[in-house]
Amino acid sequence: MPTSAALRATNDALPQLRRRLWRTGLIVVGASVFASACFAHLSFTMFGTIDYAGTMVAAVAIPLVVASLAFAWIASLTIRLELSRRDLERLALQDSLTGLANRRAAITRLGEWAARQPPADIALAIADIDFFKRVNDRLGHDGGDTSLVHFAAMLRKLLPADWLVARIGGEEFLIAARSADYPAFAARIEALRVAVAETPLITASGPYRLTASFGLAERQGEEGIDRLITRADTALYAAKLAGRNRTEKAA
Repeated sequence: MPTSAALRATNDALPQLRRRLWRTGLIVVGASVFASACFAHLSFTMFGTIDYAGTMVAAVAIPLVVASLAFAWIASLTIRLELSRRDLERLALQDSLTGLANRRAAITRLGEWAARQPPADIALAIADIDFFKRVNDRLGHDGGDTSLVHFAAMLRKLLPADWLVARIGGEEFLIAARSADYPAFAARIEALRVAVAETPLITASGPYRLTASFGLAERQGEEGIDRLITRADTALYAAKLAGRNRTEKAA
């Protein structure tokens, strides 16, 4: 799932909004009651009345009820708008099919890593499900979607929780780790490739074997993220040309 600073800030916003609404509500209701009571008191002082106590109670109770109900309605609308905004923010950073981060979220996170000083070591892999058109032809588009969900679930299960995992388009996925040992990262990706090939997708017509190809690259100095991704893509292309279901490292 998306874990960018923007999404974390969004998740923290709702409790703060609730506290602000409570404070505002108390001020609005309290001010309404105070103003009504003062108006009633001045009326009695200037004109007099035979039922001072009863009228003062009404002067306090009526705005208390009316202002409370009005504010509760406004607060409810505000909370619903905030929840809708949070949903839109989540959708902007999350792939709706797999629940992984999307391309926008991935590029944002990689940019945050790259901007840190001293320069962060970033290991990155681009993964692509092999012969995905055949998957759609054999299983239909619903089956193709199921295969993407299956692959994403394996990425979540087999990779460390602090790694960045994203679906960046079609059947293409991005995997990245910060301050990672590159040989260990490459070994983990190779183990993932083997596990994917050995774990068939279970369908109504029986098991279907999926494989994937991976292109790996290690960030060089203060190399830009676009260049890093391009080198990983080139390595992925080499893996495809070499027969698929394999990993290749960028030069």
